[in-house]
Amino acid sequence: MKLVDSSFLVDYARGDAAAIAYLTAHDAEEIGASIIVLSELYRGLMITQDMTQAEAMSKYEWVEPVAFCNASAAEAAAIYVELRAEGELINKSDIYIAGTARALGVPLVVGDDDFHAIEGLDVETYRT
Repeated sequence: MKLVDSSFLVDYARGDAAAIAYLTAHDAEEIGASIIVLSELYRGLMITQDMTQAEAMSKYEWVEPVAFCNASAAEAAAIYVELRAEGELINKSDIYIAGTARALGVPLVVGDDDFHAIEGLDVETYRT
């Protein structure tokens, strides 16, 4: 399994060539997203596209929802402490997303470098 960040899913929905190529190259792998990512996406679609909740959810039904559980919470807390000590804090939602990926030991697929400061997190960038 690979977890994807909202940047990947937004780019994919917009027809971004890099996101489409990445997904095609990893077609045999399960693609998941933290429920935090899915919440961000649903909110965005409901506001910007005036979609209903059901319409927003159906847009990404091919993505496996991954729960934010106790192990994810503990890992997110550890990431926060690490980043705080280094003076490199990032968005709290991103810390929860990274905590989920690191707790599961799976790669996090992103389109930016917000996550690269997190030690022990396997980050894959779909943009070249």
